[in-house]
Parts: sequence; C-alpha cells; structure tokens
Amino acid sequence: MYELVQIIGINEENCTNCHQCIAVCPIKICSDGSGDAVKFNNNLCIGCGRCVEVCIKSHGGDAAKSARYPIDDAPEFMQALPNKEMAALIAPSAQSNFNLKKLINGLKKLGIKYVYDVSLGAEMTVALYHDAIMKGTVKKPLITTPCPTVVKYVQINHPALIEHLAPFGSPVHNMAVYVKSLHPDTELVFFSPCVEKKREIMNKDLIKYNVIYTSLQKILLEKNIDLASLPESEFDQSVPAGIATNFSTPGGLKESYLFHYPDTPASSIARMEGAMLFDGYLSSLEGAIAKKDPALPLIVDVLSCEKGCNMGVGCINKSSIGKIEYLVASRSEQSVSDKKANQQLEEFLEQIIKKHDFTVGPYKDLSHLNNLKMPDNAQLQKIYTDMHKLHPRDFRNCAACGYNSCYHMAIAIFNGLNKVQNCHLYQEKELRLEKQAIRNMHMELTDVFDTMSDGVLVLDREGRVSQFNPSAKKIIGYSDEALIGVHIVDLFSGKAPKTLNLLKSGEGFDDREILLDGSRGKIHALASGKPRFDLNNQLVGATVILRPIAQIKEMINAYTGAQASFTFESIIGADKYLRRSVELAKRAAINDSTVLLQADSGTGKEVFAQAIHNGSRRRNGPFVAINCAALPRELVGSELFGYVEGAFTGAKRGGRPGKFELANKGTLFLDEIGDMPLEQQAMLLRAIQERAIIRVGGDSPINVDVRIIAATNQNLLEMVEEGRFRADLYYRLNVVRVNIPSLQERPGDISLLFNYFISDMSARFNRNITIVDPAVIKCLENYDWPGNIRELQNVVERILLVAEDGHIKIEHLPREIINEAVGHSRRRWGSIAAPESLLPEKPLDRDGRKQQMMEQEKEQIIRALDMHGGNVSKAASELGISRNTIYRKMKNYEISN
Repeated sequence: MYELVQIIGINEENCTNCHQCIAVCPIKICSDGSGDAVKFNNNLCIGCGRCVEVCIKSHGGDAAKSARYPIDDAPEFMQALPNKEMAALIAPSAQSNFNLKKLINGLKKLGIKYVYDVSLGAEMTVALYHDAIMKGTVKKPLITTPCPTVVKYVQINHPALIEHLAPFGSPVHNMAVYVKSLHPDTELVFFSPCVEKKREIMNKDLIKYNVIYTSLQKILLEKNIDLASLPESEFDQSVPAGIATNFSTPGGLKESYLFHYPDTPASSIARMEGAMLFDGYLSSLEGAIAKKDPALPLIVDVLSCEKGCNMGVGCINKSSIGKIEYLVASRSEQSVSDKKANQQLEEFLEQIIKKHDFTVGPYKDLSHLNNLKMPDNAQLQKIYTDMHKLHPRDFRNCAACGYNSCYHMAIAIFNGLNKVQNCHLYQEKELRLEKQAIRNMHMELTDVFDTMSDGVLVLDREGRVSQFNPSAKKIIGYSDEALIGVHIVDLFSGKAPKTLNLLKSGEGFDDREILLDGSRGKIHALASGKPRFDLNNQLVGATVILRPIAQIKEMINAYTGAQASFTFESIIGADKYLRRSVELAKRAAINDSTVLLQADSGTGKEVFAQAIHNGSRRRNGPFVAINCAALPRELVGSELFGYVEGAFTGAKRGGRPGKFELANKGTLFLDEIGDMPLEQQAMLLRAIQERAIIRVGGDSPINVDVRIIAATNQNLLEMVEEGRFRADLYYRLNVVRVNIPSLQERPGDISLLFNYFISDMSARFNRNITIVDPAVIKCLENYDWPGNIRELQNVVERILLVAEDGHIKIEHLPREIINEAVGHSRRRWGSIAAPESLLPEKPLDRDGRKQQMMEQEKEQIIRALDMHGGNVSKAASELGISRNTIYRKMKNYEISN
C-alpha cells in the first residue's frame, strides 16, 4: 500500500464534529465524518494545512485545544543538532514572519553553521523554466512546481496533467542541490511555513529536516535566543537573490519571470491560487488541453494557499495581508535596485543551471488513492431519501456538511466517509420531527400528570413545592398560589422524616402513612417519594405521590368484593311477617341509625344488611362484613381497628387498616355480635360513639364515618342480664330492631323460594328443569327447615346435581326430608314405632294398641298415595311393601284412590 509521511496529527477527543476541516479541504477524501469525531487519513492528505488552521480558529485560536496539529521534524532536528554540522535553508516567506537578518544570527547562535536564502533557489527555478521552454523540452502549458500540495493534488485527482508538471524541483530543492555541492557532508534543515515540504524533501533525499516557523519560534524561546537583541547578519551565499524574493506571494513567479524575460507576453503566464485552483481551474485546464484551446497559457503559476506562502499553516505572523505584501515588496525592490548585483546574478544563473542537474521525477500517478465508488441512480435516490431530500427545494447545496453540493455529500455517504445525520437539511427536519415528538410527549405526559387520580408534588432541593397536579390540589384543597413554595414539613403536619431523608440522601420510600394539613382539616394519606437527578446525576429534588386512604379503600372495596350486591328486591317472599320486616328495614335505611337484625341462622341476615346499605345514602360507599364468631379472641381488636407497624410480632411493615377504616363512608356489618369478647365490646362502643378509632399499638385517633348494622341469633337481653354482653353496647346497637322470620314460620314462601333457586342455579349446573313432581313440593312444605333458607338453597343444589333429565322427582330429595314428610323413620314398613308425641299418657290394652297401629298404617298409606299423586306402585315402593299388599290394606281400610 502507498503510504505517505504523516504531516498532520489528530486528537479526536478535541474534535467537535463541526466538519469545517472537510469544508476547507480540497481533496476531502482524507477525512471520514461518519463517526462521532472526524477521523483523518494521512495517506490521502495533500498537506495544504487548511484543516489545521480552521480547527485552531474554531477553538478560539488556541492550538492546544485544536483537534488537528501540524507534524514537522523539529524533535529530530534538535536531537541531531549538537552532533551534526547543519546548514539552514530559509524560505522566502521568512521575511514576513521574522526579522530576516537577525534570524540569520539567531540560527547560527543556535548552532547552525551556514544559512542560505531559498529565494536564490527561486531564481534558479525561473531560469530553468525559461531554458526548458526555449529548448522545447517541456509540454505546454508548463505547470509550476514550487508548491508540493498542488503537485500532490494533480497526482491524485488530475493524472492527465502530470506530464505538464515542471520536471524541475522546487526552489528549496534547487537550492539544496547547490548547497550540497558546496557542503556535501553537511545536513540540511529547511525552515518554512509548509508541512507538505516534509514529504517533498523526504522523496528527494537532499534535505534532512523540515521545521515550520511555529516550531522554530518555540525552539528559540526554549534556548533563550531573543532575536530582537541580536545584531543583523547576511546569508552565506556569494550571490544574493533578486526579484525572486517575492516568490512567497501569489503571482511572485510570474512577476519574476517577466522581470528576467521581459519579452514574454504577460498574458502567456496564468496565475491561480487558493480554493479556485482546486474547485474548478485545474478541471477547466485539463479540458482546455484536451480541446487544444488556442488560449492556453505558456506557464501556469499555481499556489495552494490563497494568500501565498506568507500565510501558510506554519506561519507565526498573522497580521494583515497588506502589511505582509509591503514587507515582501520592499525587499524585492531593494534586491533589484543594484544593477551590478543583478548582472552578477544573471551570470551565476547561467552557469549554475548548466553545472548541476535540477530535474526531478517522474511524478507518480496516484489516482488509485481516489478510488471512490459511484452509486447508481437507485442507490443515489435511496441516500437522498434518507437525507430527507424529497423535493427540488431540498437540494440546497449549502456546504454545511463540508461538501460543495448535496451530490458530493451523497457520494461520501455511499463510500462510508460521512453519514446522513450530518446533512444540514436532515438535521433541520429531524430537529423539527424531534421537536414535534417532544411536544407530543410533553402533551401526553402533561395529560398523564393532570389526569392522575394520585396527587403529585414536585419538590425542589430545599423541599418546597415547585409543581403539582390537579389531584394534589384537590386532595390538599389549597389554591395555586398557596401551594407553590410550601415546605413539605409544613404540608405533612410538621413531620416529614422520610421526605427530608430523601432530599438529603436520595433514598426513596413507598407507601408511608402521613397526615396532610389540608384546607379542610387533617387528611389521612399514603405517600411515596422518588429522587430527581440532573444530567450530572446530582440530586435536584424529589417527586412525592399522594394517595388518600379513603381513595385507596374505595379501590380495595371495588376489587375485593367489599360491596353490597343485594337490594330489597333481592328478598324473596310474600309472607306478611316477612314483608313487615322488609318495610321496617326500608325505613331504617333512610337514616344512619344503628340497626340490630334478630334472626335464626340461615334466614338471610346479610341479605337484609346489604339491602339496607344499598337503600341508604351510603350506597356508593364500601360494605364491609365481619363475622365476630369466626375471629379468635386475640385478633378481634386488630381486625376491627387495624394495627401500626411493630404493634406485635409478625405485624406487617407499614401496619394494616382494620375493618372500620375499610368501611369509612360506608357500612360495617357485624354478624354474630353476641360472640364478641367483653373486652372488645368497650372499644367497639367507643368507636361507635366517638366516630374514631385508634389502631392497635398506635396513639393517633383516626376519624371514621361508618354506619353499624349488627346481627345475632341470640337473645342479647338475656346475655346482658347474665353479664355476658354490655348493656350500654346493647342499647347503642338496638336502635332499630328488625326481626326476620324463620322459614318454618313462613311455609307459604317455601315453593316460591324453591322455584327461585331452581331458576337461579340451573345455568351453573347446566340443567334445564322442565318438570317438578307435585309430591316434591308437598314434601318440602311438610319439612321443618331447621337450617332455614340456607338449608333450602343447599337442597336445591343437591337436586340439580342428581336431576340429569330435567325432571325433579321425589327420589331426588334427601331421605330425611322424605321421611319427615311421610311420617316415619328409615326402618321398613311394619317395624315402625309410633312417634313419642302420639303415645298415650297411660298404657293401652292390647286391643287399644292394635287399633292405634291400624290408624297409623292407614294414615301412612294415605300420605304415600297423596305424595305420589295416587300412583299405587310408587306409594308401595315408598312404603316398602308390594302392590298386592297395599291393595289389600287399601281395601281393608276402605281407602279410595
């Protein structure tokens, strides 16, 4: 692989990815802008140094902060200087950067033995060009070669122009040939502003070191050589330079040529420097040569730097171009004013160009380095689309990316030397899209912030409210002006240890119980806090989420079934005593009076309680039921009133609310109230009277708004008399007493309830009941139902499990119900003992006992026939006798069917 000497270094850490280096670069392929920092390839660099200058400028003129810096041979030169005899070659541009005559003295004080003026080498260059043109040994137009950057650019980008490059060395090369002839064992060092000269001298193997002016200035400073304090000296050459001392200015070569050879038409020498040279002139020149344009010049004087070598990358004098040109022009005028010296120079040049070989080359074709792949039309359109270039107006050719046109940018992207994200239009459109996306996200987050049911407080570093959402304002009840700036300690009733610790350490917390100082009094709530950090991970504040306990309870009630589903319409029955109880319960529902439900187990006490709740103004609040008989004695208090964290071994972190808190704004149903321990009855009474509870292990009262409905199947008044129930609690509960009749007391409702349960439960068991034998209903109505409605519901469930054909028959009933209905036990016919209630008060004689047995037999046969609708076979089967036997007995007892 072709490798060039490194002349520009890069510190990617300092790169701001501004792409100015690409913008000013004539060749551009040496920079890769596809990453976060622009990478640099020295092998493709032509050494113009523009990127170094613009990078330093973009960093405020501070070279130490620049991402790019020039590389010369200053370290190697200083290392070799003590041990080598050195001769210095001074570029013509030195006259605009130093006091030239004092510099000569300073270099010799540094340790350099000889100092020569490269302006004399420029005089040789002009003479060599004229001699070759006169002899016709060069192709026209002749492209001058003092600038190695232009030569390298032609080699890479315009190989067709290589044969037009002057076959002679640059002024420094020509001077080096001459000086080497005088001092063959002396090492040469070239002081110049040009970094590309390092490559030129390496290729010619005449000059050992290239040191730019900025490095020379540092060397003199380090060696404490003050040029201003030194006397002036002259160059060591025998013949001084003449007009060519102006070679460092644009057009200097042309001016020198016309001075020496005045018969040459000025129009035959073209001059071009700076960006125009690379942007179009060389391409136009190549085209004109191909077309054999008659207007082609004889010589093309070219320089890479727009202001000439006097303002090159290694220069230290960055004053106005006017001052620089004045310095150059004044020296040039002095040089040509001495006619004798001019004559001496002419004779010297005539001899020297014949005496030495100043030719160089041949120049290599380096076009293979510029091996860019070209995209086809489809690939190009794909890149344009990615760059958001969809309309003609999008092709701005603004060069903000570093390329002169959108097309060249697309080619760079195709070759991996850049990326679509660096296109100005892409950034603009993406910024617009991102701005809209941020706006949309802001609107969405604002909507979330504003519609959250939880309150949100945003705190600054000191713990003061800086923002809040509507829910927080609603919870606390403050106005906007009153809430902004409030300290969290003042808002949390003077206690906010977790939040203060959060603002100090950044340690968040979840679901801590607090008391808020709201505009309407204390508000019981849960608070969670999270820290807020800035981009530098510094704690800048906190966000606190507020959830009122009442709101949490509503949610718990909604998802845990703490709601009443039954209404007064859910109570099935037409019995007048039942309807009387329902009417009383309806009246009780209108107000908040405590209700005591007196009824046997299984009669539907909770149905009544839920109906009262749903008929009251609390219907939208929770309905919480607790069975006092099912709670262990030691857990009654914590279940009813809750507990705080650490109240006892095994207490949950954060504590737990009790049934009273869960029932706040609703109804608390205390079933089996007679089984509540005496020690807890006093706490219950206090909670009912004061409408406040204290959690187990706590000391802060919590206000509760709860309606109490109690239920019992015991005689509480007797328990009061026996000392097993508090009298004050009894009278507090027994404000409205509702007696619920048992099922045995309302036999007319049995068939009604039976049919309701059949209809309600059939779908669950996938049954379609179409027939119910009348005997089934008669059996149910003749049963005492000690378990009341609950027992009837269980019987219906059993029937639905076994009645698979949709026909409910008497055999589907439980045996105990059938037996009670027909009046005998499970023993077979003929071995039935009479019920004790039917036995006479005194023993009967034998005839009396026989008569009694016959009457019982007759009654059982009649019941069995009645139960089965007169079906003799079924009646016989039910009684456990044959058909013949039952016919015989029917005849004997004169039973007609």
